[in-house]
Amino acid sequence: MERIEGAAVGPCSGSGFLRPLRLHYRQNGVQKSWDFMKTHDSVAVLLFNSSRRSLVLVRQFRPAVYAGEVERCFPGSLAAVGQDGSLELLPALPGSVGVTVELCSGLVDQPGLSLEQVACKEAWEECGYCLAPSDLRWVATYRIELRPSRLSGKHLFY
Repeated sequence: MERIEGAAVGPCSGSGFLRPLRLHYRQNGVQKSWDFMKTHDSVAVLLFNSSRRSLVLVRQFRPAVYAGEVERCFPGSLAAVGQDGSLELLPALPGSVGVTVELCSGLVDQPGLSLEQVACKEAWEECGYCLAPSDLRWVATYRIELRPSRLSGKHLFY
């Protein structure tokens, strides 16, 4: 599987993919705050291989999942990360703990492309399926909420 070496966690500044924000608000007369991440929307494609009569899923290494597993197995591993530098994750876990099985998907981060065009691009890049936007059928657009909260949507096609 994936061989991961020299994994280190550090502050994230100037990312083109996410931006931490804090919302201050009053709910039922009580002042509250909530941290969340501003991210890009994404698309997902539910692919069906008709000759094999099976869904097509993608196996991918996800660094955030890997880091989360390190923290789960070794509580406090990420607590020492400061603003001044990176912290090496020791002991290292096998890369397989960061592998997910998911729908073909990708970020909507290229201006000028329709959601359908992005979905077709991802189907080609991740699975080798050459699709035209007219081949796709929109299923739903829904909000996803992960911890920390993400301000982004997922657009599902088949």
